[in-house]
Amino acid sequence: MLEFIRKIFKSEEPETKQVTGIELQNLEGWAREKSKPTTEEIKIRTDEILMKIDEELQRTRFNVEILENAKLQNPNIPFRAKQYMEGNRKSYAKSVNSFLGNLEINNRDYFYLVNFCKIAQNIKNFDNFFKELNSVLKDGRMVAIDSAIEKIRGLKAKAKQKINLDIELKDAEASVMLAKEEKDSLMAEIMNFDRGEEHNEFLRLNEERKDKTKSFYEDENRIIQSFSVLERPLRKYSHVAFEHEEIVLDYLKDPISTLADDKGMKILEILKNLENLLNENKVQIDDRKKEKALEETKKLSKEFIEQFMKKYFSFKAEIEGIDSRIKSSRVAEKLKDYNNKLEEVNIRIDKNNEEYAKLKNDFEKLNETILTLKNDVENSVKNLFGEEVKVVI
Repeated sequence: MLEFIRKIFKSEEPETKQVTGIELQNLEGWAREKSKPTTEEIKIRTDEILMKIDEELQRTRFNVEILENAKLQNPNIPFRAKQYMEGNRKSYAKSVNSFLGNLEINNRDYFYLVNFCKIAQNIKNFDNFFKELNSVLKDGRMVAIDSAIEKIRGLKAKAKQKINLDIELKDAEASVMLAKEEKDSLMAEIMNFDRGEEHNEFLRLNEERKDKTKSFYEDENRIIQSFSVLERPLRKYSHVAFEHEEIVLDYLKDPISTLADDKGMKILEILKNLENLLNENKVQIDDRKKEKALEETKKLSKEFIEQFMKKYFSFKAEIEGIDSRIKSSRVAEKLKDYNNKLEEVNIRIDKNNEEYAKLKNDFEKLNETILTLKNDVENSVKNLFGEEVKVVI
């Protein structure tokens, strides 16, 4: 009694279906093995129909041979008509043998009509057999098996594509890391160079050059301001002192360079002549500008100009010396080279990151496609063979 009750309760327990794990590379072979009963049944049915077709082929060939060898029942027909009928018979026999062309019956003789009808019946039988064969080949189970096999092949192709894409993705990732490591190494080299004595000396020289230029600029600016005030009077002077016209215009255009080139110090003579003309009111300008012009001519004394020229040539020599030391250090070239290398590696990093992002996106999309195909294959196998299968990729 207890055993009976246990059986009742046992029968009520839900059955747990076992899930079979199958490697993707073995799945097609497994599916073909599972589908053997169906494929063998289809093969038997197909072989039966093909045997009927073969028998019908033999009968057709026999009937065609009879037609080809048949004698005319009325030999007394005109030669031209006889020749026409013979040609028609050969053409028809050839068309039937190759299953091509159109069936044409031009002879109304009973004997020929009977043989033509036999061959027509053979062709009709072929039509029926091939319809039957087509029906067998389109059996729903076989179509489902073929569809499942195609899905498995498609999944295998995508899995292979994933392997290749994974290799490309890892290569792209390695390229990104390599370029970043190269940049880190370059940045460390640049930082060491920046902290080095060679670069510090380069910075010191540039700072010294900047300070000297700034200091000289104050003296230079005083000369420029003086000639700016004297511009109008000097222009008027150049109109009356033709021998000094060219050099006066040069001073007004670039007083510093002209002063450096004025080895004979003609400017002192010009300023003295201008001062005399101003005092004699021979230069037509208003009183206020006249007073300012006289002040500037007094400022630009021989001592002032000689002192400025001494500073100028000293400044030029010092700047040339500093520039020579800066150039010989080749630090500027090294910095330019570092900048070029840094720009190049940054471009490469951007390009590698872009390529990696694209490949990663393609890889994720391919994974989604594979997952969809995998689920589709597992469902197809379950519907075909009634088994839960887990495809292992």
